[in-house]
Amino acid sequence: MSRRGVVFDLDGTLADTLPDIAGAVDAGLTALGLPGCSVAQVQAWVGEGLPTLCARALGSRTDAPLDRLVQLVTEHYTAHRLDRTRPYPGVVELLASLSGAGIPMAVLTNKPQIHTGPIVDALFGAGLFMEVRGYQREERRKPDPRDLLEIAAVMGLPPAAVLMVGDSPTDIRTARNAGARPVGVTWGYRMRDELVAAGAAHLIDRPDELLTLL
Repeated sequence: MSRRGVVFDLDGTLADTLPDIAGAVDAGLTALGLPGCSVAQVQAWVGEGLPTLCARALGSRTDAPLDRLVQLVTEHYTAHRLDRTRPYPGVVELLASLSGAGIPMAVLTNKPQIHTGPIVDALFGAGLFMEVRGYQREERRKPDPRDLLEIAAVMGLPPAAVLMVGDSPTDIRTARNAGARPVGVTWGYRMRDELVAAGAAHLIDRPDELLTLL
């Protein structure tokens, strides 16, 4: 078997973070005197980074500053990001199997870096992943391939030997842009047909199915 590496998205892939994200966006809108939002609405908005999430929450409104909403959401989320966030069933076991087999692993997400590291460490323990990268600069957010290419280099692997595993078309496009293998998970926040349309090479319905691709 040729050597492989796995790069995971976080939200909707490794962990169900949606309840805490939705709570923060709702709290931010309410603090601005605007109508709140539902979990279902936020599910449709996530995946492209916090500024884009907040811009989608504001919609066509011009009476509320985007920067202020980003600040309010960040403050609330920092205090409550682990209230209801949990790993998906089977994920912890999958990560243990990959680690035991010596498969290098990393996390690449559009969640802000200030949240990404603490959440990953709290849910999965420090040191499990070779790299944990979140959103830091708009021009580098997924589907830009540069972070994924750098992670592959850290793993000592060509991009084609790396599986990018995620729940959104953004993850699939990131993999394709980098020349990595795109794997879509069906338990996250997007529909199967969206992943297929984006060009997923594989779809998996349970975390342990990833092992058959390695």
